[in-house]
Amino acid sequence: MNSRIDKFHRLLLYAAAAVVAILCSCSSNRIDDLDLIKKYQPSNKYFKSTMVTLHFLIETSPTTKLDTIFRQVSDLYSLPVSAEGIPDGRYRGTSPADAFDYVHTVDIKVVDGMITTVDYDEIKATGKGKKTDREYAEEMLVAGTTPAIAYPAMENQLLNKQDLSELDAISGATYSLYRFRYAVSIALIKAKLAGEE
Repeated sequence: MNSRIDKFHRLLLYAAAAVVAILCSCSSNRIDDLDLIKKYQPSNKYFKSTMVTLHFLIETSPTTKLDTIFRQVSDLYSLPVSAEGIPDGRYRGTSPADAFDYVHTVDIKVVDGMITTVDYDEIKATGKGKKTDREYAEEMLVAGTTPAIAYPAMENQLLNKQDLSELDAISGATYSLYRFRYAVSIALIKAKLAGEE
């Protein structure tokens, strides 16, 4: 088992090395979330690199591989999948910028161990989000959905199921589902850390 984990870590590190230049060009506030969540696995020197690489793999892997990749990382690091045990409050999770300079951002509110509100969008540095971008929506409609349709559907699934691992892809928005899961994972990790302080 350890050699399998070591091979997995090496694969993740190689992929991370390929994106270091991209990440270095990102604004520093996007790295901050990843620096903050390092405390979730303080004794594991690979954790931050793995989360950076997970984002990269979500952006570059075939959709048929995304579920396996996400579950492997989630299981390996015991990433939170729900708000159980998380203190009441509002939490934000953000990803590094993707290849198109969108940052995947979610704001959640937790009350009594339940996620009660979710607001997700993929936002450019200019502040323009995909949910309200008509031009982007027209391009995506060919795939069968738009961010204004898919993102609220994912948000509602999370509110109803309360478990990231049970969310289903929206037709035409499979990558967005895993970007959403990533951002929510970051928010939940930050929330857990806040509860430990």
